[in-house]
Amino acid sequence: MNKDEFLNLLKKNLKYMSAQEKKDILDDYALHYVEGASEQESEENISRNLGDPKDIAKELNADYAMQKVEDKKSFKNISNAVLSIMGLSIMNFMMVIGSLFLLLIFSPIILAFIIGVPIMIASPIILIVMGIVNGFHTIGMHEVYEVIKGVVIGSLLAVVGYYIAKAFMKLFINHLKWNMAMLKGRG
Repeated sequence: MNKDEFLNLLKKNLKYMSAQEKKDILDDYALHYVEGASEQESEENISRNLGDPKDIAKELNADYAMQKVEDKKSFKNISNAVLSIMGLSIMNFMMVIGSLFLLLIFSPIILAFIIGVPIMIASPIILIVMGIVNGFHTIGMHEVYEVIKGVVIGSLLAVVGYYIAKAFMKLFINHLKWNMAMLKGRG
């Protein structure tokens, strides 16, 4: 494979990056050909020594995606990182599919939590609306007690849920980093 074929294949497989970042990477790899030519090395030999441009692009995509996750933990960045790391090996693909399966199993609990906690916290508003619609004389001390209990429990669950979600996100990101390190032979 000559220099142009190598660089075109590398460029074609780089994803989720800006044009400037892709250009910088391509310039770095083009420099290998310049240095090799100065040592009378053929383009085919340089390409062989550099490796498969598709594999190089996969690793660069995964590195870039992990940097984006570290900069900003958004759904898009995390999704890009997961997809990039899944593309590195079959084992990664199987682990991510297994994780998604577990998420699917626990989704009813998560959905109940997402729906139930805001309702518990908003229960005073619901009680006021019921008072307006049915008349405030229909609201007894038992209902007021239940609303106060709902707000307190809902608030506690919201705080606990926030910290649990934050911990799982950190654990997931650390798992992705560990996975990258293992693939690079550093783990």
